[in-house]
Amino acid sequence: MPVQPPSAQIRRSERCAWWELLGDGVGVALVTRLNEAADRAASGVVRATEAPRDDAGRRAGELLATRRAGRDALYGESGLVLVEAFPSAPYVVIGGGGELAGIIERQALLLGWEAVLVTAPEEAAKVLEARRDAACLVMLSHEESFDVPTLRVALDLGVPYVGALGSRRTTARRREGLLAAGVTGAELARVHGPIGLDLGARTPAETALAICAEILGVLGARGTAGALRDTEGPINS
Repeated sequence: MPVQPPSAQIRRSERCAWWELLGDGVGVALVTRLNEAADRAASGVVRATEAPRDDAGRRAGELLATRRAGRDALYGESGLVLVEAFPSAPYVVIGGGGELAGIIERQALLLGWEAVLVTAPEEAAKVLEARRDAACLVMLSHEESFDVPTLRVALDLGVPYVGALGSRRTTARRREGLLAAGVTGAELARVHGPIGLDLGARTPAETALAICAEILGVLGARGTAGALRDTEGPINS
């Protein structure tokens, strides 16, 4: 849990927002600016969903995107700036029910993530909007009235991960439905479907593992997953 910033450095309203956002699991960064004389500091809260307004905001967004708590220092126009980022944990939004949905939910919780099951487009849209900085959509439903509008909302919101379970025929059907709904080819490229890493999964438990592994890889900005022995450089970099 982050150390509370000194009250002298952060306005009461900002301090309340800081704790409220952390309590809600929202990705947030604290940007503290030290003046040139190094005798006065002022802090402000930057949310993961905010568009950056300056170099400090951009750096906050970069740190939050790593999904790992971190800090950095840089020099702004008026002096030193300290950025402390506390990203949100992945929030897995599972569209549909059944055995696989329950196993994915348990797998997510095992990883320290959050998870929720949704069964209707309106419910899914509400959840995705509320947690769009961390939402990872796992669409299991094959109902076109549910999967296509929900996938479209996730793409419109730019959530970090969008995946859909199904055969290649189902994947093609969803693609056509999304194109008809106005989704662009570039947006479609963000949909992981068929979902999951190619781990040779056969059982629901193995499929859940493959899906969560893909989410982890995407959030970690890994283009493809491979064996650690075939990589170079530090492990867990």
